[in-house]
Amino acid sequence: MGQKLVLIPGLNNTAETWDGVIKHLPSTIEAIAVDVPAIPAIGDIANELLKELPEKFYVCGFSFGGYVALEMLSQAPERILGISLMGSLTTADSDVQKENRAKSIERAENGEYFEMTEANAPKTFHPDSLENEELLKLRKKIVEDYGAENYIPHVKAMIGRQDRTQVLKDAAIPKLLIAGESDKVITAEKVKAVADQVTDAEYTTISHTGHMIPLEQPLVSAEKLANWIEKVNQ
Repeated sequence: MGQKLVLIPGLNNTAETWDGVIKHLPSTIEAIAVDVPAIPAIGDIANELLKELPEKFYVCGFSFGGYVALEMLSQAPERILGISLMGSLTTADSDVQKENRAKSIERAENGEYFEMTEANAPKTFHPDSLENEELLKLRKKIVEDYGAENYIPHVKAMIGRQDRTQVLKDAAIPKLLIAGESDKVITAEKVKAVADQVTDAEYTTISHTGHMIPLEQPLVSAEKLANWIEKVNQ
């Protein structure tokens, strides 16, 4: 029987964000990419997703999806076989981050959602990715499918989330932290700082990618996840 791997996308992302990764995973892994429900509380999001997911599974959360994965671990630790955070952290928002997110909600409510996401592209992608027309076309489709109706509740959920560092520390399961070497949103240094606190976590980086790791480096992302799951099952 194959290992089940739940893949949770980030902010401004749908399940389609994982398509390239899934394509490169071995047949021994049954990948389940989810769309995050438009709910303004991280605990309620996790609870809703857990209702539909397998009894036991590995989980990889990308960025905002990592916060959801950590909340799942907090609510149902007995169901999580292993957790991977990709371009994500365990900490709560600072007051400054909360203020900035609140401003972004106001802009989205005023019809500026797509303007914001376009303006953020240079920050979220590696410079070379900004030259990849097919990749940018895919990103635009995903952002349009996602929309302000998901963005607003998800940002509210991020503002209200708790620090889950201790939850990750206490979990007696395999842990993999993945950072993008050129990530400007959640830097490799910040991910490494979490790994230094969670001493039994494996830490790895992926080169030639900004924040959008699953879109920019799907093959390497798949290899990292597959090798991790294979290793912990030996």
